[in-house]
Amino acid sequence: MTTATPAPADSAATLARLRLKRLFLRALVISLAAGAAVGAGALLLPIPFNRTTQNILGTLAALAVHCGMAMSCADALEKRRWPRLSATMLVLLAPSLIVLLACIWYSAPRDDLLARGVFTTLILLLAYPVAIPSADLLERGQRRAVAAVALSTCPAAVLLLLSATWTDGFFDSEALGKLTVTACIVALSCAHMCLLLRAPGSAALGTLMHATVGCLWLVAVLISWAIWAKVEDEWYYRVLGALSVLDVGGSLGVLILAKLRQVNRLETLETTVPRVELRCPRCTLLQTVDAGASRCAGCGIKFRIDVEEPRCEKCGYLLWQLPERRCPECGTPF
Repeated sequence: MTTATPAPADSAATLARLRLKRLFLRALVISLAAGAAVGAGALLLPIPFNRTTQNILGTLAALAVHCGMAMSCADALEKRRWPRLSATMLVLLAPSLIVLLACIWYSAPRDDLLARGVFTTLILLLAYPVAIPSADLLERGQRRAVAAVALSTCPAAVLLLLSATWTDGFFDSEALGKLTVTACIVALSCAHMCLLLRAPGSAALGTLMHATVGCLWLVAVLISWAIWAKVEDEWYYRVLGALSVLDVGGSLGVLILAKLRQVNRLETLETTVPRVELRCPRCTLLQTVDAGASRCAGCGIKFRIDVEEPRCEKCGYLLWQLPERRCPECGTPF
């Protein structure tokens, strides 16, 4: 088995990325160490526990939260997962930290500034995982139209929440408050739907998938209508609860069946076997490993091998050596 030798330009780019990653991690470690030292000193030294001490501890907490989120985004970028979303979030973390620190240190005249800064950080931190399912679908090139619409609902909800946080009297307008809550419901429902759609083989689940998505959106519509119309009927909420139970059960069923299909596909490989012959990139030992998590028999370096035959998402037909990019069984293009 031959191994490809990386080009000099690729090696230089890889080394540059590693140096940048090392610099980034060292900066995080130094910042956290300095903050921890200052925080510990503020608690242990014989000084009064006043607003300055509280500000120091708040600064340490803000720095820790933002550093942790930055590491998560940087790890996703390194693995080339949701690159645009992760890069956007990484850029937004800097102004978020600045705003939060400003609210911590200059909240003496107005104590509500600290709450607003904390809410701003929480909004951004929650928006990232909510946007991941739709961003992942776009990255895979699946359900592009649905994923694009779903992804656009997240920044809309974030903008409304930030406006509500920083605009005095925002909730004095009942319509704006209801619009903000409805936008959050739509964004969460879109994330839920995309989470189901990105499950492997979800298109082949047919009735269960359609019923679950239908229950999901019925729940979203009923909750939104209850907010706008101020519904107080008991049976309305009974129906809403029943649909919510069906939505949760159907979602768990979709995810479990999708995982089961992955296991079945590995067991029923037709054109290959779940074993791969490879040469270790560190010690160059030629060896045969099973699919899944493995390690080199010589030097112990860890790697993961995924083996899966291309199959139709709708009917499961084996898509191998076909004259055209269309399933001969059900006619679905791929």
